[in-house]
Amino acid sequence: MGAFGKTSQDRLSTCHPLLQQVANEAIKNCPVDFGISEGNRSIERQQQLFKEGKSKIDGVTQKGKHNYSPSEAFDIYAYVNGKISYDTASLSFIAGFILATAQRINIKVRWGGNWDGDGEIIKDQSLVDLPHFELL
Repeated sequence: MGAFGKTSQDRLSTCHPLLQQVANEAIKNCPVDFGISEGNRSIERQQQLFKEGKSKIDGVTQKGKHNYSPSEAFDIYAYVNGKISYDTASLSFIAGFILATAQRINIKVRWGGNWDGDGEIIKDQSLVDLPHFELL
């Protein structure tokens, strides 16, 4: 905890400076360690995720926030007991921390576990993407 490793730093460096600020501030004090799994995403990767049903955006007819340079989105993973984890509890906890950090430093972001911003997470979302954060 406290700082990102080199791989996460490299991925985060492909993101918009405001997102870098949010992530770097959040990692300093988050009690659950986390890393950056993706920042900027190629159109080919976007199409793959679309075909797998993991994205509603194909990258061709519509660009996703990951497809911009710098990226307007990043994805995370939890790092628990020495292992990468995508479990709901850890990702939701980290999300709360990231969202609170963003609010504290006055940067507007949206989380893929609460796309509509109504506070009801996961259940009322048409696509649940717990690792995903994007600039608004």
